[in-house]
Amino acid sequence: MSSDGFTVDHEALGAARDRIGRLAEELTVPPRDVPSAEVIGHDRLNQAVNEFAVRERRGLALLAGEAEAVRDGLAETIKAYRRTDEDGAGLFKGIEP
Repeated sequence: MSSDGFTVDHEALGAARDRIGRLAEELTVPPRDVPSAEVIGHDRLNQAVNEFAVRERRGLALLAGEAEAVRDGLAETIKAYRRTDEDGAGLFKGIEP
């Protein structure tokens, strides 16, 4: 049975890690100001807007946390692959052609 081999593109993983890191940062921007009841002009609508804003902030915080976890997982994956590559290369150093 033959195999074409298995390779991991460390640079592509690093680029994905960096993009996800930027996304996590974008998700943690300060919340937008919610207009006051006077601006909205209706108390119940103002209450609904404020409730939505609270849920939106919670949701964005959760998404940012998940993005950070994915970023950290990719960073650990990159380290593990590099260590494995280095360990494998070290096994062949003593072999002469």
